[in-house]
Amino acid sequence: MPRPDWLIADDYVDTELGTLKTGKEAEIRVLERTSLDGARRHLLADKRYRPKTVSHKGELEALGFTTAATFRNDVGYREGRGPRDSRGRRAVANMSRYGRQLVRADWVGHEHDVLLALWEAGVPVPYPVGTDRQTSVVQQYLGDDDGAAPRLAQARLGPSQLAAAWDQLVDAVRTTTRAGWVHADLSAYNLLWWEEQVWVIDVPQAVDLHAATNGYELLHRDVVNVCRWFASRGVDGAEDPDAVLGTVLG
Repeated sequence: MPRPDWLIADDYVDTELGTLKTGKEAEIRVLERTSLDGARRHLLADKRYRPKTVSHKGELEALGFTTAATFRNDVGYREGRGPRDSRGRRAVANMSRYGRQLVRADWVGHEHDVLLALWEAGVPVPYPVGTDRQTSVVQQYLGDDDGAAPRLAQARLGPSQLAAAWDQLVDAVRTTTRAGWVHADLSAYNLLWWEEQVWVIDVPQAVDLHAATNGYELLHRDVVNVCRWFASRGVDGAEDPDAVLGTVLG
């Protein structure tokens, strides 16, 4: 797929507009990117990962983070990833300061790469605009000047919209699977609803379906999670996760 026509690739200035979301592993800030001639303007979402640890009081604040938090237990999601040199592997295994830095960088680069792979495959994900592969992934902002797109769990959808969202989601999971990936944390809280379209977000924990020993287990869990949510809202076809899984894999 070609790059989005709204992308401002060079000669621009970024202005931070504020924090959109504060999570356990990262904060998302809204950026206004404007071309130097002022002719083009676009909003972006800058997802910045927190340090694994802080070395002194006030370090998070100095880096611009509002509150302290830590990564989830991510060992099960990092199978087949990580440093290839022996020093890096030892550092990660021992969770030294250097090892924690490597893990954070791995999550940052991995999220960017997965977003790009899914976007190129045709999955509705935010376009990954860029990354420093250390702390930040800048991506497409879903929303407008009045506010960000709501999470599916918080969007007020009527019956016809729920049915459309369900069909779109099944197609998105099928396309993700055919591209060889599993979201591995899929739920109504990791989906957005914008312009009558379901969007898949938050993919740093995504795993290679075939390379990860628990790839199919995680796919089944994803399907069960979203089926439960849609079935509770009376959406036809969501009441049988095994049948949906067959559709996805078929």
